Amino acid sequence: MTETRNMNYYLTNLAKCDAQSHPELANLNPEELFQVGFVERYKSLHKDLWWRVIRVHGTLLTLEQLHQFPFDLLYAPSEMEFWRLVIENCVDIGILYLHGLAIDQKGDVHTLLSFKREIVKAPWLDSGKLELFMRILRERKFHKSVKSIADRVNKIRNTRIAHRLVDRQTGFPKEGLAGVKLAELWELFDAAHSLFGALSFGTAYVTLAGDMMPSTVGGEPTRTCLDGVLDAVLRDSFFVNEPERMAKWWAKHRKHRTPERLRVMNELRKRIGLPEA
Repeated sequence: MTETRNMNYYLTNLAKCDAQSHPELANLNPEELFQVGFVERYKSLHKDLWWRVIRVHGTLLTLEQLHQFPFDLLYAPSEMEFWRLVIENCVDIGILYLHGLAIDQKGDVHTLLSFKREIVKAPWLDSGKLELFMRILRERKFHKSVKSIADRVNKIRNTRIAHRLVDRQTGFPKEGLAGVKLAELWELFDAAHSLFGALSFGTAYVTLAGDMMPSTVGGEPTRTCLDGVLDAVLRDSFFVNEPERMAKWWAKHRKHRTPERLRVMNELRKRIGLPEA
């Protein structure tokens, strides 16, 4: 069973948001690993990948939080088009950026794999460090299941999002519509994140930005601006506030609510400081 990604998850799995190579390489700056002519190129290419990894990570974490939120209990099907668009757009952006990071092979694209090849061919100062780097790469290569997910992400990107390929005779898509689950996008991202860590020298690189970065205040996980937005949705919703808005009839109505519906209601009420109903 896939573990839910949230602040508590990251606080106990720091490696999932800190991209880091083998300690011996992570503690050495590029200047200590490569000849001078390659150092600035390395830094520029690495920085470009780093910010793209951050973008994907934040997008997938946003999707995770929205996926866990009970929109179906708060809105009628025709009354949440904004949230539907947010979710669909995050899925598309996540797929596009994952493709650009880990899958794309056309022309002069800059990907994790092209960067890996450049580093392998770079002028290393110490052949022993290069051998260590090669061992780390072997340990972090994409496994068969990840490659299968990557193939589907590639098909979705090329036939549904970036392009729409149709059969001119039938009007139907040329390719069967591939699907991918959020858990599978996480699996592909984790593999890409691990590879990015192998390509990172000098320090560990945090791959969540701003208020998404895991931290605590007074022993409690900090909250993000999205937490605040979703709290506002709860405070305004009829479902969460039904005991107060229907106070005169609530005792009678409560008898007709399923235990699961009441459990969810009370979890959400507790989240925004309301008493158990």
